[in-house]
Amino acid sequence: MQQYKMVYWSETKQRIRFTAIHNFEDYNSYDYVGSLTKVEFDLLIEALFVKYEDEVISCEEVQLMYEKLRTFCNNLKDITENI
Repeated sequence: MQQYKMVYWSETKQRIRFTAIHNFEDYNSYDYVGSLTKVEFDLLIEALFVKYEDEVISCEEVQLMYEKLRTFCNNLKDITENI
């Protein structure tokens, strides 16, 4: 079974956190995005880099990318379960 961890984004720091801990250092400057496995998190990082490279990324843009990734992963799981 794959372990899910929480994803947080800080728009001011332009940093992402992938953690199982709610109260990490400086958690007040991060917004909760959702939960992902390590592989899904790596896909999120790659997708954000491909789309935005070195541009500033808003919380809304990270949330939208997360939602699109969740939809993609859920569709992929449906495909593989029905083979």
